[in-house]
Amino acid sequence: MIDKEKIRKQAKRIMDNFIKALDKAGDIKEEFGSERKDSMRTEIKKGKDPDFRKRMFMNAPKKKKDFLVMEKKNW
Repeated sequence: MIDKEKIRKQAKRIMDNFIKALDKAGDIKEEFGSERKDSMRTEIKKGKDPDFRKRMFMNAPKKKKDFLVMEKKNW
């Protein structure tokens, strides 16, 4: 289980340390910083889209039965 409060505190500590490091830079002429009421986004629950699979296969250029045919590239 994700401990949201622990993550929020850790993120705030990281941002505070970053702001302190920017203050030490000295050559910065603009002020930097922002403050938000909520540091975590509200959770959005979405249901599954029953038509997604059908649309995906309609848009796929190459398919074979229930599989998409793709080319593997080396980067």
